[in-house]
Amino acid sequence: MPKKLVSFWGKGGVGKTTLSSAVAVSLSKMGYRTYLLSSDFVPSLQDVLGVELSREPLELSENLVVDQLFEEKVIEMWKERFGEEVYRVASSIFPVGREIIDYVAGAPGIVEEFTLYYIYELYRNEDFDVLVWDTMATGGGLRMLRIEKEFYDHLGEAVKLYLRVKGVIDRIRTGSEDPLKLIESWRELAQKVLDFLRGSHHVASLVSRSLPVDYYVATRVYRELLEFGIPVKMLFVNMVSGSAEENLYFKKFYDSFGEKLTLLRVPRVDPSPRGIDSLSKLLEKNDVDTILSLLEG
Repeated sequence: MPKKLVSFWGKGGVGKTTLSSAVAVSLSKMGYRTYLLSSDFVPSLQDVLGVELSREPLELSENLVVDQLFEEKVIEMWKERFGEEVYRVASSIFPVGREIIDYVAGAPGIVEEFTLYYIYELYRNEDFDVLVWDTMATGGGLRMLRIEKEFYDHLGEAVKLYLRVKGVIDRIRTGSEDPLKLIESWRELAQKVLDFLRGSHHVASLVSRSLPVDYYVATRVYRELLEFGIPVKMLFVNMVSGSAEENLYFKKFYDSFGEKLTLLRVPRVDPSPRGIDSLSKLLEKNDVDTILSLLEG
């Protein structure tokens, strides 16, 4: 099977972490080398898996590595990767010290923007068959995409502005490196990350419950992901207990998405699955086979 990225999108409380973990566990038990990553900064992955997670990836079982991104860890990784470049650009234009690195690291959007870069690099460099990505709850997940696109658009304008005032910058520059090259490299990288998320290797999945608010949120998320050029292929309707209201909204899901997406109906389980054994039983064999057919297609 070609290397794949499977992402899970949805509002808080719909069981996104549980389902992404169940898919990762099922794939690993079938022999696929699976990397489960959660970028939800209100972490519940360790509760779902029943293990203590640290800042480093954990090999939980054969073929399964799990990784919880913490906000502080993301900021530190951003400093390691981009801090020096930011300093070189800023100090070439303005008389600033290295404190500019910490200042920029705390700017709104840096964590979300770097999270996408981290996933991009992880997919390119780590040895696995499937990367299962538990995204932030709806607002944070879509914010990541908006920031990445705005970052790309903004840097495009920054290059144009730099070219217009290059003569002035040359006179006041204190460093020896041309900031234009670094700015352009950031713009190109932001575009690569967006293109990566839009690729055919990416199987984006919605997670929802069969309830009114969840239905409308899922509809909005589906529309916004398509606007970013990210193809959505699966919809998990989770925690279904069979009430009249749930049946009504499941029909609405089917009418809205039945011809567009693969719909998987997941029953409510009490208590919620916790640990590898429970997670491996959450999805029916037919559901796992359906997921595999999408991954292999």
